[in-house]
Amino acid sequence: MKNFKLMAIALVAMLGFTACDNDPEHIYDDHSADIAGTWSCFTENYAEVIIINADGTAVSYGVEDGEYWENVRGTVTVKENNITMIFEDDDNFTGHFDIIPGQAFSLFEDSGERYVYNYCANDLSDEIVGMWVCNDGLTDGITIMSYSDNGKSTITTATALGTDDPLLKRESDYEVIGDLVFTKLPTTNSADGKPNYTVAHMTYTPNGTSAGDIMTHKMYTPSANGLKESVTSFLRIKQSLNLIGTYDYSSAYISNVKGKDEDFTILGHTFNMADIKGGNFDMLFRSELFCVDLNTNTITQHFLPANGQDVAIEIPTTVEGNKVTLDYSAVTSGLRKVDMYMFQDADDSQLHMYMHTDAFINYFANLEVATMLQAGEINSTDAAAVEKVYTNMESRIESINVSFVFKARK
Repeated sequence: MKNFKLMAIALVAMLGFTACDNDPEHIYDDHSADIAGTWSCFTENYAEVIIINADGTAVSYGVEDGEYWENVRGTVTVKENNITMIFEDDDNFTGHFDIIPGQAFSLFEDSGERYVYNYCANDLSDEIVGMWVCNDGLTDGITIMSYSDNGKSTITTATALGTDDPLLKRESDYEVIGDLVFTKLPTTNSADGKPNYTVAHMTYTPNGTSAGDIMTHKMYTPSANGLKESVTSFLRIKQSLNLIGTYDYSSAYISNVKGKDEDFTILGHTFNMADIKGGNFDMLFRSELFCVDLNTNTITQHFLPANGQDVAIEIPTTVEGNKVTLDYSAVTSGLRKVDMYMFQDADDSQLHMYMHTDAFINYFANLEVATMLQAGEINSTDAAAVEKVYTNMESRIESINVSFVFKARK
């Protein structure tokens, strides 16, 4: 309730009053104990968490119009259905309030505007720690969020909000108070050099799906028509890869695509980077019954085309955290290494492979080279012919971000 005016509207419906002078004095409930706890308010332009102790001392955290405050201390006094909040920054409030104990309370401005604070039964600062993936969120592509217990978070997105560029493991400071997540973005994101802050209302559902825990963020983000409410759901994934087992191709997500209007063919399927979609990969990989066998130091890719002949490529891999390098050059001379990021959900039932532009160019050109070698269209000893395939692919693709999703074979 920062910047509240120092007045409030009395509640319209006050129960029990009549015009009779002989009526007994109205008895108010004592809410001094009910107000203790952690309470959050989250609206388009205003977000705040107030922690109120049993002795009436309080501390406030919040963001309003891009201005952030934290650890602002004060006192909260309740008498009958009136409340007085006095804070050390002189941003105070005195007026009427309504409360449903253990659920919510409301404060009323003299303009008639009401601010609702919901009770935070659980502090979610421990639950947020870990790694989370969203395949279809604010950026229309994959988003990976990692939260450590030292107040640092990293984000990898296919396309940064409001830009055409990806973010790769950008680090920020964050703090969870109650059910709000306050994130301080790097100062480079601000024209005046000051930190920018974002705030999200978090809902945590343990075992929210068969694949594991779900964390939902509700935010208000700029749009052409003003602030827009957006809700993004994240699935908890493992921070350490378990590269064991067989995974079958399930789906593909593509964003930030810019490319040449030119048809080309891989494994009998026609692609055009000016109009490529996730469904194009469904047509390719599902028709080829594409799957991967994971081992500690190798990944074997299997293509089972219509003629039933299994084409298996065993690729040496190097793993650094979630970054995985596939050394195709060790399989066939002239092919290129591919650096990608891999993620698994909590029970290893899904595998996500994320590639930014350079990785995808090498990966897709490798497929084209392998196709041409198998058809006898080029020779692996003809370095110039092989290099031309990569040069052509680079000329077709200006930018792209791709996430392939695989499901564990049962």
